[in-house]
Amino acid sequence: MPSSVEPARSAGHHTTGPPGPAPATPGDASNRVIPFSRRPTRTGRGRRTPQPAQPERVVAPDSPEQRLAETAEAWLLARGATLTDDTTADTYRATLDLVQLMLDGSLDQNLIGEDEYRHLTGMMRGLKDAPDCV
Repeated sequence: MPSSVEPARSAGHHTTGPPGPAPATPGDASNRVIPFSRRPTRTGRGRRTPQPAQPERVVAPDSPEQRLAETAEAWLLARGATLTDDTTADTYRATLDLVQLMLDGSLDQNLIGEDEYRHLTGMMRGLKDAPDCV
């Protein structure tokens, strides 16, 4: 069975080269990488397949994670928004993804060191979990 990352090959197609992805050829859509995002999983007939229930995240009361989530929520409430709203939570996480991209670029350009990068990235992870804690 092919990996979910590699496109399925037709039964009549045989590669003669080394293992791995085939080189892309113009007009050949079978070699494109498909970005995975929040799209519904579907069966061959276009119906959604049942997804297993995700375990509810449990955060200890008065933990650093909970205090950070409450701080982020209070900050947004003061501006008329809330992390309990799915659209706001998605926008909040997208903004943090952009900040993470900035940190990745700063590390790549040697503007920050490994220690600072790890510390700041850890803080970003804590912030991204805030919607799950409120």
